[in-house]
Amino acid sequence: MKRKDGKDTMPRRISPMLCTLMKEVPGWEGYLYEIKWDGYRIIAYKDGPKVRMDSRGGLNYTSKYPPVAEALQALKHDVVLDGEVVVLNDRGQPDFDALQKYNGHNTPIYYYVFDLLWLDGNDLRGMPLHARKELLQMLLKENEVLHFSDSFDNGHALYGEVLKLNLEGVVGKRRDSLYVEGSRTEDWIKVPTRKRQEFVIGGWAESDKSRAFKSLLFGAYKEGKLEWIGRSGGGYKEKEMPAILQKLKALETAQSPFVNKVLDTKGAVTHWVQPTLVANFEFATWTKSGRIRKPATFLGFRYDKDPKEVVREVPEDERQPLDEIKTATKPRRKQNKNCST
Repeated sequence: MKRKDGKDTMPRRISPMLCTLMKEVPGWEGYLYEIKWDGYRIIAYKDGPKVRMDSRGGLNYTSKYPPVAEALQALKHDVVLDGEVVVLNDRGQPDFDALQKYNGHNTPIYYYVFDLLWLDGNDLRGMPLHARKELLQMLLKENEVLHFSDSFDNGHALYGEVLKLNLEGVVGKRRDSLYVEGSRTEDWIKVPTRKRQEFVIGGWAESDKSRAFKSLLFGAYKEGKLEWIGRSGGGYKEKEMPAILQKLKALETAQSPFVNKVLDTKGAVTHWVQPTLVANFEFATWTKSGRIRKPATFLGFRYDKDPKEVVREVPEDERQPLDEIKTATKPRRKQNKNCST
């Protein structure tokens, strides 16, 4: 939409562009690579004195991060930005656990911005990525809280450095890609250093020892239905487990939210919950049946994620051989001799 002065109206809400999961950095040309920040994805809107920070699921997070909101308000331009809010540890590395416990006072917090979507009445989503990033870098020059997320041409070299530093992974983006809301294509890809993914919690298994619970049962949506995928018995801090159990008990329900049977409970008493909690897990590998091979490790809750948007992500390059087989075995159409080629 256009304003009376002929310029573009600031979007009320933007659904973030998403990344396709890849097993390894591809050798494709024409891509820029960035560090995959371990934080909360935030779309930030600055319109005059007004500032709003939306989570990926559209929740208003403005009041959660006052230093970031103040830095946005101090900008001399009206903007819509895309990036990740991150807390760094004493080694200068992202600390997701510290971000979840952020109290708004003592811990330094930063907004690593990787895209500029709207600037002073100009919708930039139709511009190529490299042009948007050039403008963004000038906009955030020497800002202490709003940091420009640097890009690199050599994805393999960046991945190697990220691996050494034990960071989450890298993101690759086609240099000339446009910003397409909510899309997940090979224009934007992500390559994690470890297998990490968000899943929806659907229940828990009781512990026969002194622990608050034995494991969490989780899954992901497929065609609108929640499928059980695996369980997680590790990664929890003992002192935090009773509080987690209280969250689960508040959501307890009589019937399983999963459409398929839950396996490997090893005789433990199982409780079901309404599928509203999303958590991040680290795991070893997938089985051929689409489940987690071994128990996963709990990394923390993701309150910024909409459970209905959580789907099982399989690396694009693991699916590719199957696609090639299907293409190769597909019967060819008979050509009409009357048609020219």
